[in-house]
Parts: sequence; C-alpha cells; structure tokens
Amino acid sequence: MKTILVVDDNSVALNLAKSILSDTYSVVTAISGEECISILSKASCDLILLDIRMPNLNGVETLKKLKENELTAEIPIIFLTGDTDPEMERECFELGAYDVIRKPFQKTTLKVRISRTLELIELQKDLKGQLLEKTKEITRISLKSMMMIANTVDKKDPLAANHSTNVAWFAVEIAKRMGWNSDELFNLQNLALVHDIGNICVSDNIIRKNGPLTSNEYEAVKKHTSLGRSILQDLTVIRKAAEVAETHHEHYDGTGYPNGLAGDAIPIESRIIAVADALDSMTSDRSFRKRLDNPTILHQLQNGRGTQFDPAMADIAISLVKENKIAPIPSELEPEVDLASESSKLLQKVLQEYTKEVKTDAQKDALTGLWNRAYTIDFLNEFLVDKRHCGCFFMIDIDGFKHINDTYGHITGDSIIVKLADTLKKIVRSDDIVCRIGGDEFIVFFKGVASREFASSKAEEIILTLDRDKNEYHISVSIGIATAPYDGNDFVTLYNKADKALYHVKENGKHSYHFYSDVIGHVRSTAKSTQIDLEYLRRFISEPGSSPIGAYQVKYDTFKKIYNYMLRAQKRSKTPLLLLLLTLSGAGDETLESDILDSALACLKESVTTSLRCGDVATNYSSSQFIVILTDANEANGYTIAERIRSRFYKSIDNPSVKLNYVIDSSPEAISHSSFEDRDFDVDSDDSFIVGRENNGEETFN
Repeated sequence: MKTILVVDDNSVALNLAKSILSDTYSVVTAISGEECISILSKASCDLILLDIRMPNLNGVETLKKLKENELTAEIPIIFLTGDTDPEMERECFELGAYDVIRKPFQKTTLKVRISRTLELIELQKDLKGQLLEKTKEITRISLKSMMMIANTVDKKDPLAANHSTNVAWFAVEIAKRMGWNSDELFNLQNLALVHDIGNICVSDNIIRKNGPLTSNEYEAVKKHTSLGRSILQDLTVIRKAAEVAETHHEHYDGTGYPNGLAGDAIPIESRIIAVADALDSMTSDRSFRKRLDNPTILHQLQNGRGTQFDPAMADIAISLVKENKIAPIPSELEPEVDLASESSKLLQKVLQEYTKEVKTDAQKDALTGLWNRAYTIDFLNEFLVDKRHCGCFFMIDIDGFKHINDTYGHITGDSIIVKLADTLKKIVRSDDIVCRIGGDEFIVFFKGVASREFASSKAEEIILTLDRDKNEYHISVSIGIATAPYDGNDFVTLYNKADKALYHVKENGKHSYHFYSDVIGHVRSTAKSTQIDLEYLRRFISEPGSSPIGAYQVKYDTFKKIYNYMLRAQKRSKTPLLLLLLTLSGAGDETLESDILDSALACLKESVTTSLRCGDVATNYSSSQFIVILTDANEANGYTIAERIRSRFYKSIDNPSVKLNYVIDSSPEAISHSSFEDRDFDVDSDDSFIVGRENNGEETFN
C-alpha cells in the first residue's frame, strides 16, 4: 500500500483528507513543515500533499528543504492551496511540484489526481530504468563504433594503421603518472581514439603522400581539427570529444592551430594527446621516413619542451623513452570488425546522418514530437524570403484548456495536447509544418497555397474531426488564420496577425475560425461552416454527459428562475414537489468557527451532490445551509434522501462537533408562497446550484 504524507496546519482539512484517502492509502499526517521534515528523517513516503499557507515554515520553504536533502529530494509533492492566483500556481510547478489541488477539495477529484500522479511516477521510474539500460547499451555500441571509426581513419595510411590505438596507450601511460583515476583514464583513452576523426574528410592522396606537402595540402590537413569538432559536437558518451578534436594540434607557446591557444588555455587532455601523438609518430614508420631512434626522440622531446609541448607532459614522455617503455601493449579495445579503407565513404555517410538526426531531435517538441518554436521560426523566415512562396498560417488554441488542467490535472492536459497533435498530423500534408508553440497553442503552416477556400476547408476539417471524436473531454479549438505573402512575409508578422484573428474568435464564442483580413464581425462565410455549429449542438444536446462533467453551474439568480419555472410546472402537472432545508450547526447549537464551517460546507456539498436524483435541484441557502427542491417525490422519498445525505455527510466530516439537521415541507401553501424574490437570503451571488445528473453513478461538485 502506498504511503501518503498529508501536511496541513488546519486539523479539519487534515482529517478530511485522511478520511477520504485511508481506504486506499496508508496516510500519515503532520501539522507543520517542521513536523513533515522530522517524520521523513525517520521514514519515507510515496507522495506528499503539502499545504502552501502554513505558519513558520510554509509549503514552499518546506519543499526547498526537502529538495536539499538527497534522501527526500525525489519524493513527489502535490501542493494544496485555497489560492486562485495563476502566478502562485506557476511558481509551484517551477519549484518541482507534480500538481496543485485547490481547497476545499472534492473527494473524487482528490483521489483521481493522486492516483494519476502516482501512476506517472511509476511510469517515470520504469522509463528511467529502461533509459539507464539503454544508455549503457548505447555507450557500449558507441565506444565500439569509435574504435571502428578510428581504425578506418588510420587505415587511410597503411603505415599508420594503429595510430589512434597507439596514441590512446601513450596518453593513458602519461596520465597514469599524473595520478588520474580510472574514470578519467577511460575517457582520455576514448578521446585519443577519436582525436583524428576529422581526417576521414581529408583526401587519401594527401594522407598517403610520401613527400613534403604543398602549402595548399597542408592547409587541407589542418582543417581536420575543425572538421573533427563538427563531427563530434553532439557526442555525449565521451566528455570533451569535440573540444579535444579541435585543439590537439595547439602548441604550448601559442604557435599551433587552429586557434593559436597557449598554456593552460589548451585543454589538459589535448596537451597530453599532443605529446602522445608525437611519441607514436616518432616511434613508427611513416610514408616519408623510418622510425626514429631513441636518442633522436629524446632530442626532439627536449627541443619541444615548453614550446610545442607542456613541460610536465614532455618530462613524463622523456621518462618513458629513457625506460624504453615505448612499445604499446596490444589494447583490449581492438575492434571486433576489421574495416577496410573503402569503408571510409560509408562511415562519412553514417556520421552525416547521425549528426543530422541529433540536430532534428533538438528541433522537436518533447511531448508531441512536433516541430518546436525555434525550428518553425527559422524555417518560415527562410521559406518566405523568396517572394514567390505563399502559405496559410494557422494559430490554434484549445478552448477551456485551463479548466481541464484545473479539474483533471496536468497529466490529463498533456494527453489532450498529444491527442490534438495526432489529429493535426493526420490532417496536414506531408510537407506542411505543424508546430507546438507552447502550452496548448499550435501553429500549422500549409505551404504553397494561400486561398481562403483551402484555408476554410482545412480549418473546418480540424474543428469537425475533433467534434466527431468520441472522447470523454470533448475538446474543441479556436483558429486564427493569416496568409503569406498577403498578411506578412515573416514569422513574427504572421504570428501577430493570426493571434489577433484568434482573439476575435475567442471573444465571439470560441469553437470557430477567423481570417485576419476579414472585417470585424465577419467570422465565416462558407455554407459548410454552419455544419460546425450543427455538429456541436447535436453533440451537446444528445450525448450523455456531453455537457460539462459534474455539477451544472449557474448564478443564484438563475436558480430562482428555475425554481419559479418548476413551481409553474408543478401547478399544471400536479407533480409532487418537496422543499428540503439542510442546516449545519455546532454541538448544542453552538456557532461553528469559520474554518470548520467552510470544511463542513464542502462536505455537505459533496454529500448533497452524490445523493441527488436526476432532476433534483439544490443551492446554498445561507453560509451554513443548503436548500433542495425534490421533484416527483413524496414525504417518504424526501426523508429517505435526507437521511442518505446525513449518512454520507457524517461519514466524510469526521468531526463530532458538527451537526446536520434538516426540515422537509410539502404543503402546497409552503411551496406556492416560497418566492425567492421576496426572501432575505444570505447567499453569495457567485454561489452555484446543482442539478442532479446521472454520471456513472457518481456526482461531482465544483
């Protein structure tokens, strides 16, 4: 059983959360941030529900302290708050919260949000494990590939067939005498294996030339350092690979290439490899000379000390020569596959595709796989430079997305974003651009066509496809349209104009599209577009649960109108109509404290909602009362419903100081004279009422 730690300085909220969750989870409670930290110093938990507003150590400060401790840093946290400030919610997510649940919380919402968060955490753990294994496998394959590439590069010159492996051996021997640890030695060895990878792009004729190089040929050889950096710049399995590939021919006195670096400005790995490279060159036969003898090698190293070579590395190399340790031992890293020199062309292609793939991944949105903002800006600006190019620029926004996030959580919100992305992929053509610009905003650019007819048909296809999709959230979108080159020839201009068109749609009922070039008030002109309204209306009135999930909410004044309407219907149809008044009070009719009353009222709303039948109506009557209209019910039915409400209320409140009483009145005189217009009710004008609604056997209240 998962363990949940609930932290809240309000004992009523604490007890309510415990009563809701105890049948599913092991619940531990704390009344302060300090107590939370103390509990976690002795035992762990699977999830923390953390109130933001607490004295002394508040929720944000508590989270920061938990993140500082490696034992508690990974525990997922959901913030509890009565605050509705969007800025506060943004700050919570930036601090690392998994979700934010507003108080007073409803039983179903609390359980669903916690369940989905725990499911996400388990999925992340599983993915991390898979990623770790995959990373190990990729590292192993990558290092083997490095060996194969090094071997291929070396075989461009048959007399230097083992150059990279020899340099790796010399470099490791030097670093060992400098006290490097095994991890540093392993990385250095791999750096040495790929340090000359840029030579794969240098002509074989130049590499194999057995005479002195011309100035042009020497310039071509020098380019292998920059080419090496380009090839390795996205490689992550070897630290500093691109940097070392570029700088291993820099000289200690600043006379090297390509950047003229000197002294410690040259990476230490490059300084080691520079000496190791020279050692292998001098101790091996080359096309333009034979191997040098030891005295000559010592002389060359001494001459290069402090000019070409770092003095410390040169001294170690001199020691190796004097000790006659200049015959590399066969490496355990010999490649399993011996690649012939002809494979260099294939490897060049592989390298090009590899770097292209890495670059492409960096241009994609992580959640949806669509192009990201940066790529889309670059693409459109480059595409529209040619004045002959045209296109339709769609800006798409999900209607009511904030409500979805607030009600069902960000995990559900992400799934809806992915759903919309998949829908857009199916509707666009293969060479069109689909981009997630951020949040719930998308951009679609249809290349090569800018007609209103085409744009209208695509906008309607997107809207109608979503309308016909049988999913529980019934998402809809609004679309703003700008066209190139008529509305603009660059991303920023098209974006701003499409955004203005989108704003017009949002201000005029949403669930539609609008062209920037249209006059204000003219939204759509095609006959087909009326089908959007018809489809939406048909779905809204005919499908079970198609209206907003949970309680049907209106202002209190509307409740009064509905009541009077029901009163008229009762007179005509003679349908029984009961009034049920529910009142909260303290033991002995004492006045309840405000925080206890708020929590109790939330429990009463929950109990009323889940007890109503289809057609019953309820609303706040005062700060401590609910009034319910029971349709088609006699007194026996009324008392059954009232007792059901009381039973559910006492199960959820878990506070013996709170009492719930009720009164039922079925007399015709009471009904006909209970005009809400003339009563002095202490009811907030923003209070909402509930129409009992069949919803998989359970009701919700928002």
